[in-house]
Amino acid sequence: MIDGWIRRRFFWYLRREVVVEWGARRTGRCNRCGRCCRGCPAFDAKGMLCRIYPLRPEICKAFPLVPKDIAEIEGCGYEFRP
Repeated sequence: MIDGWIRRRFFWYLRREVVVEWGARRTGRCNRCGRCCRGCPAFDAKGMLCRIYPLRPEICKAFPLVPKDIAEIEGCGYEFRP
């Protein structure tokens, strides 16, 4: 979990061109399963909702940034074209 947090911030702040490139290949939409958010302090595990959804940071809005972000999330609504 912490390695994903670090990886996403590395790409978001230092390699934005990679985020833009992969963003153009991303398809699908969030199915609101909550599996990607479980480590976030703003995630309400009981209600399966983000407590700050309307005010969430841009990095959250852009998730998933790269394919590795969802590689281990089974049933994610997003995917990346090759």
